[in-house]
Amino acid sequence: MRRTSLLLFAPLLLLVGAAAARAPGPVRTGGAVSCIDTHDIVTRYPQPPGSVVFEMAGGITYRNDLIGACPGVARADSNSIVQLETDGTRLCANDSVRVYDPVEARGVGARAFAKCRLGAFTPIASR
Repeated sequence: MRRTSLLLFAPLLLLVGAAAARAPGPVRTGGAVSCIDTHDIVTRYPQPPGSVVFEMAGGITYRNDLIGACPGVARADSNSIVQLETDGTRLCANDSVRVYDPVEARGVGARAFAKCRLGAFTPIASR
């Protein structure tokens, strides 16, 4: 009888485990995460010379050290805009952002500013 019960519940346990593996949320790679949910981003701002900070709902803050040079972040100030370049509801490593001054963008458009490639999202202490 016990063997029969175990055999009946084994497929159920596999289904529950598979569903948990596909659940949305940050994808962890050590202390950092490779993706964040765009709906959870409360604010984002550049941190010169080469990072972008993402403050999330729930109090978590991530710093993303960009891959390669990003001229928009290097010369950013408190008025700069961080525009997300993603097709879905998750922002992941290797996705892009544009960082630009809104006054400059009025004249040439946001697309005139370089795309910057994201790295992993490292949790940091909130400011």
